[in-house]
Amino acid sequence: MYPILFEFGPLTIYTYGFFVFLGVVCGYWLAVRAAIREEIDRDIFSHIAFWVILSAFLGAKLLYIVVEFELFLNDPLSTIRSGFVFYGGILAGFVFSVVLTAIHRISFFRFADSASIGIPLGHALGRIGCYFYGCCYGISIDSPYCILFPPDSPAGLLGERVIPTQLISAFFLCVLFLALLCIQWKKKFHGQVFLAYLILYGVFRFIIEFFRADPRGEILSLSTSQAISVVLVGLGFFLWRKRRTMA
Repeated sequence: MYPILFEFGPLTIYTYGFFVFLGVVCGYWLAVRAAIREEIDRDIFSHIAFWVILSAFLGAKLLYIVVEFELFLNDPLSTIRSGFVFYGGILAGFVFSVVLTAIHRISFFRFADSASIGIPLGHALGRIGCYFYGCCYGISIDSPYCILFPPDSPAGLLGERVIPTQLISAFFLCVLFLALLCIQWKKKFHGQVFLAYLILYGVFRFIIEFFRADPRGEILSLSTSQAISVVLVGLGFFLWRKRRTMA
C-alpha cells in the first residue's frame, strides 16, 4: 500500500490524511448544493456545518479512545495521533446539528437531508484512505480476493491475506450516495433522505462488522458499531413512520 502520498522536503503528505481531507471537501460541497435546493441560507448552513464537522472529528476520536481505552492508557500520544470510530462522529454531529439548527431556527430535518447527501461519498473517500493505510481491515480467509498488506501496516501485522473490507465499504457508500440522490429527487417529507441514510448504512455496517478483524470494542457480544447500528436503524424506522404520517 502507499501510506505516504508524497514528500516535499520536510513536508510529508500521508495518503490517509489526504483522502480524509478530500472526503470532507467533497462531502461539504455536495451538502451545500443540496442545502441550496432545500432553500436553506448558504451562510447559515456553512456556519452550522463547520461546527458539526469539527464536533464529528472530536466525537470520532473520543469514541476511539473509549473503545481502545487500554491502549490509550498505555500510549496516549499514539492513540490521539491515529484512529477514529466513524459512529462517534455521527453521534456527535447529530447532537450539534439538533442544537445549532434550533439556535438558528431552521428545520433540523431539512438540514440533515442536505448533510446526508455529502456524508456517504466523503466517507467512501475516507475508506479508500483506510485501505492505503491498512486499517479497518477484514478477517483472513482462503480467497483469491483477499489482500496481503505490507508488514508495517496494521493489517500487515497479522501476516495473512485479509478481506479488503475498506474497498467493500467504499463501494457500498458510493452506491448509497446514488440511492440518496434518487430519494432526494422524489422525497415526500423532510427527513426522508437522512432517515434512509441511517437505516441503509446501519444495516450495511451491522453486516460488514462480521467480516472486520481490527479491534473495535464489544457490547453484549456485538461490536461497538453493531450495537450502535441496531439503535440507529431502530430510531430510523421509528422516525420514518412518524414523519411519513405527518406529511
